[in-house]
Parts: sequence; C-alpha cells; structure tokens
Amino acid sequence: MLFIANSTIVSSENLYGSPYRFAILQLAWVILGLAGFIVFYFVDYKRLEKFSTILFLLTVIILFSLSIISIFPCNSNIKFAPCINGANRWLYLNPDPLPKIPFIGVLGFQPAELAKLALILFLAFKLGKGVKEGIIGRGFKGIKKSFLVYVLGSGLIAGLVLLQPNMSTAAMLFILGTIVYFTSGASLKELFILVPSLVILAVISIFTSPYRRERFLTLLGGSSTGELSSGYHIKQILLALGSGGFWGVGFGQSKQKFNYLPEVASDSIFAIIGEEFGFLGTTLVTVAFIYLIHKGFSIAKNSKDPVGRLIAVGVSSWIGLQFFVNVAAMTKIIPLTGVPIPLISYGGSSMLFSMMALGILANIERQEVK
Repeated sequence: MLFIANSTIVSSENLYGSPYRFAILQLAWVILGLAGFIVFYFVDYKRLEKFSTILFLLTVIILFSLSIISIFPCNSNIKFAPCINGANRWLYLNPDPLPKIPFIGVLGFQPAELAKLALILFLAFKLGKGVKEGIIGRGFKGIKKSFLVYVLGSGLIAGLVLLQPNMSTAAMLFILGTIVYFTSGASLKELFILVPSLVILAVISIFTSPYRRERFLTLLGGSSTGELSSGYHIKQILLALGSGGFWGVGFGQSKQKFNYLPEVASDSIFAIIGEEFGFLGTTLVTVAFIYLIHKGFSIAKNSKDPVGRLIAVGVSSWIGLQFFVNVAAMTKIIPLTGVPIPLISYGGSSMLFSMMALGILANIERQEVK
C-alpha cells in the first residue's frame, strides 16, 4: 500500500484530481482480498472439489465470451467488456447505467487472473484423485487419461487467454498446468513431446504479432523510442533502477513516477522500488518472495494429501513464476511483458485471487501439515 500510494501520486492527480485515489481503490481490494483469504482459510479445502469444477467451467464461459468479442476490432462501446489498452481483457459487473459501489465505483476484474486459481484447483482435484486411486504412473490407460485432463484443461484455458490477446498470461497458465501435472507423478516423456511444439507455437505467436515482435526485437537491442513503444518503456525502467544505485534516492524521491515511466504502479512498480530503495531494497523484496515461495513448497512437501500437495505446488509456483517474470522483464532478461508482482503491484484482480489462493494454501497447512 505504501509503494502504491507513493508511486501513483502524480498519475492519480492527473486522472482523478486526487493524489491518493489509486491507493484508496487498492485498499478496497486489499480488504476484499483479506476477506477472501479468511473464508478460504476456514473452509476445508477438501470440500472445494465440486466448486473447482464449477469455477473452471464458469471461467471457460467468461473467457470464451471475451474471445468472441476479441475477434472484432477493439470496441470501447461494449460496456461489460470495454476496450482497454487495445484489448478486451476486462469484465465489468456494474457498468453504466447500473449503480456504482461505494469507494470502488465500477466493479471490474480480469478473468485471466481468475483462470490461474480455477486451473490449479481443477487440475489438483482431477489429478490428485488419480494419485489416490493409484492410476497416475501405473499403466498406459491411467497416464493417458491424466494427460488428456492436463492438456485439454490447460490448453483450453491458455488458448482462450491467448485470443484476448494475452500471450504472457496464456504461457504462464500452461506452465502452471504443466507443473501441477508433472508434480502428480506423471511420466516426463510427454514433456519432451510438448516442449518443441510449444516453442514453435511461441515463435509463431511472437513474429505474427507486431507488438510482440517489437518487444522481442527490443530485448535484442532494437531502437524503438516512441513514448508508447516497448523501447521507451524499458529505457525508463533501466533509468529508474540505475538511478537508485545501492541505497536508493530515498522514499518519495522518485523522478520516474512523474509521468516518465508507463504503468508505474502495476507492471513497473519494481522499478520505482529500485529507484527509491536501491539494490538493497529490491534484494529485500526478492528475499521476502523467496521465503514465501519456500514456505509454500514446504507446505506441499509436508502435506499428506495428494490434492493438498498439488494445490500447494500450484499456488507457490504461481506466486514465484509471476514474480520472476516481472523482475526478469524489468531487468531486460526477457521481453517486456505486462505481468504484475503479486501482492505489491496495483490491481484488484491480482490482489483478490492471489489472497484467495494463499488462504487455501494456509488452510492446507492447517489441515494437513502436522
């Protein structure tokens, strides 16, 4: 909340006429996220099996609807799924003329964030049931069935997100599904078949899309410098990180937040942390996430229930992978991509569903880890 309040003072004043509007909105989502955490902490996760299937099907329906809309030119006149940043990735539950929610206003979320939680729960219960019955890893029929559940489930969700278009989140969803699948004890043979196919698909997706191709070429040393280009964005990120040095310029002293750095509170908030708190600050943030991820995998290791173990691995991998992708993009290790840092970046969808997932993770420790 401190990072968001500090980094959005300028942009919030320009957009809303109030320096802390973004912080107030994020606070509302934090409260909702904490409520979700508490609910899932006290509800036995083993009772979520039917809920996981319903949630998965609901997510597929929502993503399919957005995919149909995305076939046509991006149109802001679609009130329930407006065009934002050139894509229809949001679902609004109370657009005009429906009444607004106090403090929040229009309630909207990104179904792609919901998809992460839905996919992990769906695969964990389906594959975990196979582990309990001794199917996975014992015979061709069992392996084939579990493989189909994984490929069809992960491929369907990832494919619908890719059509929005949102390649980075689609890739992350398929990777999360793959992690859960192979953690269930499946053979690695399928992995050697999948990887070449996925690499070819990724290359085709990058070079057939102008903005993805630009980001990839920027990583290789491209020189795009327009204010809306990825070259400009990464340049401002590196300026922020470089300006911070080891100790940082001090809390509240960032210059890049003065409308130089795009997406200052969401995708690029790590750069503001680096500018104000330096290498030391970013290292502390990284260590905190490493501890959180380690804790999650420890819960998975000590869980006696296969379903609980798979959920714990999925949630921990989700948090860890998303943090790694954001930091790698900020430091120009991978192409620039719009993936937020869980629990830190501005964004209600990420905050809400991440907190719900962590509530389930804490519930697994309470129920299974003795």
